[in-house]
Amino acid sequence: MGQKQNPPLPTLPIQLMLTMGTWLASPSALQCASSVLPRWKPALKNPQENRRLENALRAEAKSRAESLLSGVLRYVETPYKREVAEKPAIWQLGNARLLDYGQDIGNAKSLALFVPSLINRYCILDLEEERSFLRFLSGQGVYPLVLDWGVPGAFEKDFGVGDYVTDILCPAIEFLAKTAGKPIALAGYCMGGVLALAAAQLQRKHVGKLALLATPWDFHCEQFAPMVLDASWHKVMAELIGKHKTLPADIIQSLFYVTDPFIFEHKFRRYANLSAESRAARDFVALEHWVNDGVPMTANVAKDCLIGWAQENRLAGNRWQITGKKINPEKLKIPTFIAIPRNDHVVPHDCAMALATRIKHAHVTHPSAGHVGMIVGQNAKRELWQPLAQWLRK
Repeated sequence: MGQKQNPPLPTLPIQLMLTMGTWLASPSALQCASSVLPRWKPALKNPQENRRLENALRAEAKSRAESLLSGVLRYVETPYKREVAEKPAIWQLGNARLLDYGQDIGNAKSLALFVPSLINRYCILDLEEERSFLRFLSGQGVYPLVLDWGVPGAFEKDFGVGDYVTDILCPAIEFLAKTAGKPIALAGYCMGGVLALAAAQLQRKHVGKLALLATPWDFHCEQFAPMVLDASWHKVMAELIGKHKTLPADIIQSLFYVTDPFIFEHKFRRYANLSAESRAARDFVALEHWVNDGVPMTANVAKDCLIGWAQENRLAGNRWQITGKKINPEKLKIPTFIAIPRNDHVVPHDCAMALATRIKHAHVTHPSAGHVGMIVGQNAKRELWQPLAQWLRK
């Protein structure tokens, strides 16, 4: 069982400072706008009207800051105990382990290996006993396992994304398929979906089905466009990343903050108003522990993802290769299930939909929640867990 622990904090100070700085700078921004562009609002030519608006902005910023700080401090001071017993590991390579959520793998009828992201722990799929995607599937005629990537160690220190696929994921698939005596299903979540898709292409005889959950593909979609830099910056990015053996989790999480900075504000201000004893408050703390307990990237994985995928758009451009083989979703001929959340702020709809359009035979569903809510939200069982369980049993 987990022990009571205070939350991991590396990311929170960065997000807090960025949010507070934006608010506190609002009056100054108003002064700048009204002086440089005096005609932007005629009423503000009146100094008295201008001061009134500045004071209103200061009051609003102060109110929001107090509410946000209240929520953050309350979260920091709330001890949390994850009441979930870890499942046994039946295979290990480097720091990666296969955790078994079934009972008798030799007699499994519908075996599914879940592949999480490299930068977030697998626990989102088994957050709590009553909010566990994997434990639910285990009771629905599906034999689930999950690949716990662990933290990069001596074995993985020089890995790129392709190495994680060929040197860990593919051997894990081979082990499971040979143990079960038949092809298995792969289910990838977020970045794990990209790895699962690649492994399905490389391990065709061992993979019979593929599920892609909130899987990114087109990083040059409209929502990500502001973060696409001129090609002249790619070398600079590579040099900066190369100075680190691993890219810390707090830096990675801060990049997600930039995609939608208001999410951080809204969720902590909302948490500040929840009853401390409420189920909603407990759910918030459990989820935030997972969000803030990220895993560092190796330098080569960071280059692959932040430059190759995000800047050069190699996935959507059909230019991503592993061991010289081009990863092309159009070559997939196996049954494929794709879930694209309607309110995803991490993997925007258009980013994921670009992959769905490349797999013509895929069964595509659109849960109403967001990136994480699709997995653990109040409608997760009805909108994702049950449909995927039914599809895996076919």
